[in-house]
This record gives sequence, C-alpha cells and structure tokens, in this order.
Amino acid sequence: MKKVTIMGVGPGDPELLTVKALKRLNQCNSIFFTGSLIGDEIRKLIEGKRAFDTSSMTMEEIVSKIKTEVEEGMEVCVIHDGDPSIYGAISEEMFLLGKEGIETEVIPGISSFQLSASLLGIELTCPGGPQSIIITRLPYRTDYKKEILVNRDSTIIIFLSIHLVSLIQSELLKTFPADFPVAVVYRAGWHDQLILRGELKDLEKMVRENKITKTALIFVSECLKYSGKRSNLYSPNFVHSYRGSQ
Repeated sequence: MKKVTIMGVGPGDPELLTVKALKRLNQCNSIFFTGSLIGDEIRKLIEGKRAFDTSSMTMEEIVSKIKTEVEEGMEVCVIHDGDPSIYGAISEEMFLLGKEGIETEVIPGISSFQLSASLLGIELTCPGGPQSIIITRLPYRTDYKKEILVNRDSTIIIFLSIHLVSLIQSELLKTFPADFPVAVVYRAGWHDQLILRGELKDLEKMVRENKITKTALIFVSECLKYSGKRSNLYSPNFVHSYRGSQ
C-alpha cells in the first residue's frame, strides 16, 4: 500500500523538530505545507524539494495532488505546525487518503502550547494549583456549540480564538475572578514572538494594544502566579517505593 507521512514540525523553532521528524523530512522529496503557518526557518529545511503551499487549497484538492505525487513515485511529507493531533484536520485527511488507497504515518511534533509554557517558565500542573489541563477553542465559524470549555480548577489553554478576545474574556469572567492571572503568547518559536502577562480583566486591552489578531494562545491558570507550595512527591516526609522515611 502506498504511504505518506503526516508530521508535526513544531511551532517555528527548527531546533524543536524531533530526530524522527527531521530524518523523515530529509527522506521526502515532495512536501505539502500551509504557508501561513510554516516559518522561514522551517522552509529552509525543504529547499530543493517539490513544495506545495496548501493555504488556498481545499482538502479534496490537497488529497488529489498528494495522490498524483504518490503515483509519480515521490516520497510525500505533509508538514503541520506544532503537533498535527491538535486542531490539525488530519482525521479527514487520513480518511480521504485511505479512500484513495494511501496509508498514512503520523509523526508527532512539539505543540505551541508546550513551547509557550516553557517561554512562560511555568508548570501547567503546579503543586497546590490545577492538576488538569484543558485545551479548547471558541468554535465561532463551525457547526459546534459556540462556547469554550472552562473549569476553575484547571489550566485553560485557548487555541485559534485570539481574534474573538472580547467574547473570550466575557466567557472567562463567568468562571474566574477579574484579577485571575492570564498570559498571551504570540507566534511562539518565531523571531517576533511576544509574551504578555496580566489579569483577566485586562485581557482584551492587552491583546488590542499589541495589535494581536491571530497565531496566539491564551493561558488561564493559577500556575502563572506560583506560590512556592511544595509537591508531596519530593517532600522529605513523603514515603514511596523508591524512597523510605527520612
């Protein structure tokens, strides 16, 4: 069966590609990518290869072109920013490729939310704070219910919704107090990345003042103001199978 590779190439910093992704990328000679989401540093890695910008293509057009490339004997890689399993539209892509008799291999990548957490210098599940992570979006132009999923005791990471920041702030204020810590990370891993911190009541103002309308994540979490509370696991008083009592 013919096969193509769908891979995540990370948020923008080429040094964050996995060894497996880079090896496979070097093997492929036909590359499909979304031009608006793949930066110049990643594009340098595909110079000299057949490259197709899918920004203006429908899924049917993408699959048809991939099929043509495969039938010509090309080694095809479809590269996604971040990790393809998060808002990557790969379910429909793999389904339609399968109908054409084309098998898919998926190679994960580092997500923008992971890089953003490191840029913010936070643990998303900090001691004394939230122990769950919710990845969500406000599906404004889809058939889904137009709401974000929030929980007071979780770290909330909001994708693909920065252009709806006014609605996002209003929704969040139904659950969180006005002084709750928030952060915005714009274009994580790109040369012009921007990191903003503040309180929920100022979220919209913060975004508008910096003219951010796309390619940014919103973080809502107590971990943004870590209090220094210790975890049980590394406490001298906590006993487990690898460490007895002190």
